[in-house]
Amino acid sequence: MNRQIVKSYIEEYKRNLAQVHDQEIYKWRAIKQFQDNFDIDAQDFYENLELSLNKAGNLLDSGQYFPKRMLLKNVEESPEQIREMFKILYDEDFDILERVENFRSDFKSLNTTNFVDLNDYQDHRAVLVYLTLYYPERYFFYKYRMFKDFAEKVEFTYKPIGGRIENIGQFHNLCELVRYEIEGDQELLNLHENRLDFECYRDKDHNVLTQDFIYAVVRHLDRPTITKKTEVETTVVEETSILNLKSKGESIDFTPRIINHIQNNIENKRIGDLGERWVLKKEVEYLTENGKSKLADKVKHVAKDQGDGSGFDILSYDLNGNEKFIEVKTTKGSLNSTFYVTRNELERSKIEKEKYFLYRVYNYNENTETANLLKIQGELTSICDIPTNYKVNLEK
Repeated sequence: MNRQIVKSYIEEYKRNLAQVHDQEIYKWRAIKQFQDNFDIDAQDFYENLELSLNKAGNLLDSGQYFPKRMLLKNVEESPEQIREMFKILYDEDFDILERVENFRSDFKSLNTTNFVDLNDYQDHRAVLVYLTLYYPERYFFYKYRMFKDFAEKVEFTYKPIGGRIENIGQFHNLCELVRYEIEGDQELLNLHENRLDFECYRDKDHNVLTQDFIYAVVRHLDRPTITKKTEVETTVVEETSILNLKSKGESIDFTPRIINHIQNNIENKRIGDLGERWVLKKEVEYLTENGKSKLADKVKHVAKDQGDGSGFDILSYDLNGNEKFIEVKTTKGSLNSTFYVTRNELERSKIEKEKYFLYRVYNYNENTETANLLKIQGELTSICDIPTNYKVNLEK
C-alpha cells in the first residue's frame, strides 16, 4: 500500500467530509439501530430482525440487490433455522472464513427449499454486513468492487478477484493498515467525532470510519496530485543456509517489568503485516523481471488468504518453478533484534526442509518502504533452542 497516496486521500476526505457525511451517515445509524434492538433469543425472531435492520438501507438492499428482503422472507418461513445460522455465524471461537461460507451454503439450501425460483442474495457483502452490525469493533463493511477499485488506487499488493473467499481476509488487512493512517490524523478524528449525534453508533475503534473513507475514495473523491517518490533500493540482500547460523544463548532473567504487551502486540502485528507485503512485492517483482510472469501470478500471501497457522506466510517460487515456503520476520531494529518462531513454523520447516525460507527483514522503514533482508534457507531446529511458552491443558 502506498502510504503517500492514502495520506493525500485523507486530506481530500477531510475537505469533502460534509458532502460525504450527508450520504453515508446512515451506516452509523444502522449499527446503533441493530445494537439497540437485536436479540438472537427473541421470541419473535422475524419481528426482532426486521426492527434491528430497519435502518440498514443500501447496506442490504439497493438496485437489483435484495439480501435483506430474502433474509426476512426465509426467517418468516423458518425462524429457528435462521436463528441457529446466526448463532454459528457470530461464534468467534471458529474461523471467520468457514463461518461465512457455511452461512452462505446453509442459507442457499434453505432458500431453495422455501423459494425454489428466487435468488437468495447472501453473498460475501451481505454476510459481512451481518457480522459488522453485530461486531462493529471487529469487522468492516465490504463490497468487492469497492475493494478492487481502492486496492488499485493505493497500489495494494493483492489483486482481488470476484467471488473469492480470500478477498475477505485481504480486505480486513488493508482496512487495518488504512485505519492506522486515519488514527494518526487528529484533525480527522475530531471532525468525525463532532459529526456523530445521539442516533449514531460511537465508532471508538474507527472501523466504520475506515470503511467510509475507503468507499469515499472510490465513490466521492477526486484523485489527488501525488509527487512520485524516488524508490530507494534495498540496502542489503543476503542469502545463507541455516547451517551457518546459531541462536545466541540467553539466561533466564527474573527481573520484574511492567510492559504494555497489548499495544506492543498491535504494533508488532502491523509492522509484521507491512513486512510480509514488502516481501510479497519483492518476490513478484523478481519473478517478473526474470521473465517468469506466470510464476509471479501464482505467488500467494497465504497468511492473509487463509489465516495464520499454516507455518509460513508466503508461497513463492524460484526461477525453476520450485515452491518456496517463506516465513517473514520483520523489525525496524537491527538484524540481531529478538524474534519468535511458533511451533507450527518450526514443524513446517522440518517438513519442507530445503524449500523452507525464513526472510529476516530488518532496518525496515515504512515511510520509504526500504529494508535489509537476510534469506535463511532450511529447517529451523538449530536456531529454536529457547522455549518461551508452554501449552497447558488442565484436567480435573
